[in-house]
Amino acid sequence: MRVRATVLLVRHQAVLLVREHGGPWLLPGGPVGLNELALVAAVRALHEDTGVEASAAAFLFQQVSAHHLHHVFRVAIPDDMHPRAAMGGGIDDVLWVAPAQLNRVAMTPGTRAILSRATGIGIDPAEALHGHDDPGARIDRRRR
Repeated sequence: MRVRATVLLVRHQAVLLVREHGGPWLLPGGPVGLNELALVAAVRALHEDTGVEASAAAFLFQQVSAHHLHHVFRVAIPDDMHPRAAMGGGIDDVLWVAPAQLNRVAMTPGTRAILSRATGIGIDPAEALHGHDDPGARIDRRRR
């Protein structure tokens, strides 16, 4: 099982999701390196994925998914920072989604479980990889 630092970034009651190579939507984050603190990995991965730097971070919980042990952190960024798909980070799209629209977005079951636990909103696991990817769910979309 791989250890991953996973970032929950919320702004104006919307959650930031990222996508690699047109796959399902994910929460930003990445692997925790050898001798690296999970918190440091979360802040590093957020910057690599979106080009933004965290102004604060707090540990929320651990979550086990099919392939990962997620260390989930709630991260804050300055209001004037605008996440985007960072060059060379492997991320090709970012998406802000209101919690009420999460069932309309295709995402991995692990991401869906983390969001359900973090938001307290029941998100249908059956929709995990089969979400509608409804354009109406988008609040702000930035491409490379």
